[in-house]
Amino acid sequence: MKTLKFTTIAVAALIAAGTANAQKTFAQVTAEAKADLIAAEAELSALRETIATEKIPLSNELTRLESEVLEARKERDEKKSVRDNRDLSLSDLRNKVKLHSDQNVYLRNTMAAYVKQFSTRIHAAELQEYKEIADEAEHLAENESASDSEKFTAQLEVVNASLERIRNIMGGTTIEGDALGKNGVQVSGTFVLAGPFAYFGDGGENVGFAEGDHTNIGYPLVVNRGVPEDVIATIANLTANKSGMLPVDPTEGDALKLALVDETLIEHIKKGGVVMIPLLGMFFVAILLSVLKFFEIKSVKSPKAGTLQRILDSLNSGNKQQALEAANSVDGPFGDLLVAGVEHADQDKELLEEVLYERLLAAQPKLERFIAFIALTAAASPLLGLLGTVTGMIDTFKAITVFGTGDPATLSTGISVALITTEYGLIVAIPCLLCQALLTRIAKGKLGEMEQASVAFVNGLNSQR
Repeated sequence: MKTLKFTTIAVAALIAAGTANAQKTFAQVTAEAKADLIAAEAELSALRETIATEKIPLSNELTRLESEVLEARKERDEKKSVRDNRDLSLSDLRNKVKLHSDQNVYLRNTMAAYVKQFSTRIHAAELQEYKEIADEAEHLAENESASDSEKFTAQLEVVNASLERIRNIMGGTTIEGDALGKNGVQVSGTFVLAGPFAYFGDGGENVGFAEGDHTNIGYPLVVNRGVPEDVIATIANLTANKSGMLPVDPTEGDALKLALVDETLIEHIKKGGVVMIPLLGMFFVAILLSVLKFFEIKSVKSPKAGTLQRILDSLNSGNKQQALEAANSVDGPFGDLLVAGVEHADQDKELLEEVLYERLLAAQPKLERFIAFIALTAAASPLLGLLGTVTGMIDTFKAITVFGTGDPATLSTGISVALITTEYGLIVAIPCLLCQALLTRIAKGKLGEMEQASVAFVNGLNSQR
C-alpha cells in the first residue's frame, strides 16, 4: 500500500515537472525526482512516527470508549431490568388492588346481607335493644351517597353487637322491655335469655315463656297456656331475681305451640259455626234411630222350629182352631202372617198367596221405618259440611280483603276453621252410611225369612191335600 502511494507521488512529480519545464534535461528531472522522493520518504517517515506516536493514545482512548460502551450497555440492561421489574410490580399491584377491591365488594355485600337477616335471627325481645343499630346499618347500605367507610363502620357495629349478644346469651342475660301479655295487652317487664330459651315476667300475672316468632306484631308474646304452675313459679322467681333455675323446654317451643292450638271437643265444634247445629242434630237423631231400629228389627222373632209344621199338621187334620192357637202364639209380623194364613187356609191357592203377600207388604214398612232418614243423613251431612266450608272460606277472603295476606297464621287458622264442617260432615256421613247399610240388610233378611215362611206354608198346606 505504501509503495503504491510512493509510485503515484513520483509519477505525479514527473508529470508535473515535465509539464512545467519541458526543456529541462533528464538529469535535472532525475535529480528533482530523487529530491522529491527523499522529501516524500522523509514526510512518510514523519507521518509514520506521528501515527505511531498517536496510535497508543488512540488505542487507549478506544479501549476507554469500549469500556464506557460496555458500562453503558450494562447500565442500560440494568435499567431495562429495573423497568421490567417495575412494570411487573405495577401489574402485581394493580392485580392486588383489584383483588382487594373485589374482596371489599364481597365483604360489603355479605355484611349487608347479614345486617338484613340480623333482625330476623335474633329473639323478638332483643329487637328493642339492637333495632336502632341494625336500622342505621341497613339505611346506610341503601344510601348511595354514603361512603364505603361509613357503611363498613355501621356494619361492623352490628357484627360486634352480634358477637356481644352471643357471649351474653351463652351465659344468660337479662333485658328490660315490653311484651304482649294477657289479652294482648302490652306490658313492661324483664326478659331472661339463655341460649335459645327466653322467659318473661312483669311481677304479676304475665309470666311465662317469651315466644319470639311473633316479630310481625313488634313484641314477643308471653305464653303460659298449658305450662305447669311450678314452671310458672320458677320463671317468676327467675325474672324477679335475675338468677335461679332455668326451666328448659327440650322441644324449643314446639310443645308450647301445640298447647296453643290444643282445644277441647266443644271448642272445636264451636269453631264450625252455625252449620254444626243441624249437622250434629241430624247425627244424634240418626244414631238414636239406628240403635232403636236395630233392637226393633232384632226383636222380630222367627217361629220356633216345628211351629210351622204343627200349624200345617193341625190344618191338614181339620183342626183349624188348634192351628189358629198355634199361630197366635207367634208374636210380631210372623204371627200376623201365620194367623192370616190359617184364617184363609180353606181359600184358593191364589187368594191365599195374595193374602200372605199382603201381610208381607204390610210388615215391610214397619221393618224399614226410619232407615230412609238415616240414609238421608248420610247423604246430606257432606253437603252441609261443604256448605259450612264455603261460607267459612267466604269469611276468610273477606278478612283478606280488609287486612291483606301479611299474616299466614291468620289465613291458615281461618281455612282450618272453614274445613271443620267438612270434617264433621264426613264424621257424620260415614257411620250413618254404615248403619243404614247394616239395618237395610237385617230388615231384608227378616223379610226374606217371612217370604220363605209364607212359601213353606202354602206349599205345605197344598201338599197335604
